[in-house]
Amino acid sequence: MRITQRHLRRLIREALNEAREPMTADYVYKSLMGKQEFGPNEGLTRMQLAMDAIAAGDFMNAVNRVEDALWIDDPPEGAEEELASLIANVRTEEELADIAAEWGTRHFRSAYTDPGMPSGL
Repeated sequence: MRITQRHLRRLIREALNEAREPMTADYVYKSLMGKQEFGPNEGLTRMQLAMDAIAAGDFMNAVNRVEDALWIDDPPEGAEEELASLIANVRTEEELADIAAEWGTRHFRSAYTDPGMPSGL
């Protein structure tokens, strides 16, 4: 199948618009409810693993679980530490989803536009 320039522009425009939409707590919650598919924690949800890490005081492990669920690889400098401090007092799954949604929106779903992108898109 051949993709025309016009179709490619439309696909890029749609992807950029989606990336600007804020994360919702519902989106984060559903992402965290995905099961770990490999390793020693296979079958457990990322939510369970994050909440267990928070209960144990291992906030960076909880941050890693949130990032895994949201497919975040390269957070901005200081973002992980910020999330770790935000989740230090989390007691419920809903609180974790709310905090992660607000944090994710602030760091990954902004109105930023890539200066290398053609403006005619």
